[in-house]
Amino acid sequence: MRYGIFFNPNAGDGNAEKLAKRMKVKFEQAEHSANFLTAPDPEKAVEKVKEAIEEYDGIVAIGGDGSLNIVGTAFVQAGKSLPLGIIPGGTINNFAKRWHLPLDEEEAMDVIIAGHQRKVGIAACQDRQKAVISSFTFGSFADISNEVRQNEKRKFGLIVYPLKALKQIGKDTSYPVEIKADNFHEKLKVWFSLATTTHSIGGRTYVDTDYDTLHVSILHNMRFRKLLQLMRFIFTGRLKESNAMTYLETEKLELTPLTAKKIYSRIDGDKGPALPLTVEFLADFVPLYVPEKSENEK
Repeated sequence: MRYGIFFNPNAGDGNAEKLAKRMKVKFEQAEHSANFLTAPDPEKAVEKVKEAIEEYDGIVAIGGDGSLNIVGTAFVQAGKSLPLGIIPGGTINNFAKRWHLPLDEEEAMDVIIAGHQRKVGIAACQDRQKAVISSFTFGSFADISNEVRQNEKRKFGLIVYPLKALKQIGKDTSYPVEIKADNFHEKLKVWFSLATTTHSIGGRTYVDTDYDTLHVSILHNMRFRKLLQLMRFIFTGRLKESNAMTYLETEKLELTPLTAKKIYSRIDGDKGPALPLTVEFLADFVPLYVPEKSENEK
């Protein structure tokens, strides 16, 4: 069998390339062949992976949700996927944690070589031109994330996000948006909305159901009196029981801005396209290499 190994050669300290070489050796020891898939920018990388869909039997992605998004975007643009192996290595590994993939590099490689698969869902937006591997957000808190500089994160750590968020409470930072979903149609002043492809983020379950669908949490009409609910969301991700938000489970989410101001999304940890957007859940779209024991785990 032939495999493509996708990685960003410019990421971090070059560890991704070292991992790619180790993975290639493991494939060869298992009597498979493997080639590296790299490109100078995300757009060219998507095209490279799309070409690989026709040439290979499987693809390995090295990195976090951001790197996986490139592979997922190639899949949704092509309208089909290949068995996907993941060697987690990024800042955000929500998708890998949800599906019980080892964070240890050697163990992750062994899972891929073992070849056990299960089909999992991802999402797509922008007329299926962009994948959503783990999370899709928009609103004031997403704006803050888009604007936080790398040197601020290094200096202050993750606390920089809630600190900046607290400064926004009480200001006119909610966006009027028309929201359509399964059995739901409302116009809300959205302070922040989070849609995820799974019921957990970062290995932490934040809603009680595990349906294969989009899980959507919408914070709206924020005021100082709702500060405790906001802090709970920031530090636990759990808001389903709060009256400060609306929670939905849906296969399709249509978002139409009711303001001339640009409302930008954030997808898998990176800045995404502006609204209007439709986010669709693609059930069982990707055959994922997983540990055998995780087949029946939710």
